Amino acid sequence: MRKMNESEPPVVEPLPPPAEPAPPPKPVKEPPRPILKRLFGIGVWGWIKLVALCILVGFIVLASNFDPSSPDVDIPAAIGAIVRQTLAAAGWALQNFWKPALAGAGIVLPVWILWRLVSLPFRK
Repeated sequence: MRKMNESEPPVVEPLPPPAEPAPPPKPVKEPPRPILKRLFGIGVWGWIKLVALCILVGFIVLASNFDPSSPDVDIPAAIGAIVRQTLAAAGWALQNFWKPALAGAGIVLPVWILWRLVSLPFRK
């Protein structure tokens, strides 16, 4: 080992450059799902909505007195009857449901606005 002189400057070796970070791993492409899973793969909430839609359409079909076993089935007339009955039901709902809807909105909307204001700091 060599002794350092007081007058001799210390030998400084440069640090090696930092190693480059490894590139992120490429995402593994998942294999495509089977056709039946893609076709019928819905969650519980999706099935509930599907059943509710079936019931709603069933009520509309029954309200229009559509009988597919009748010999004189007329699909355009059945669709027309469904449209007429739907419009009549919408008119009846507008005449009879606006007061309860307005009374409910008078309570629900202020509470909803207050809730949105209170929870504002916690939302991103």
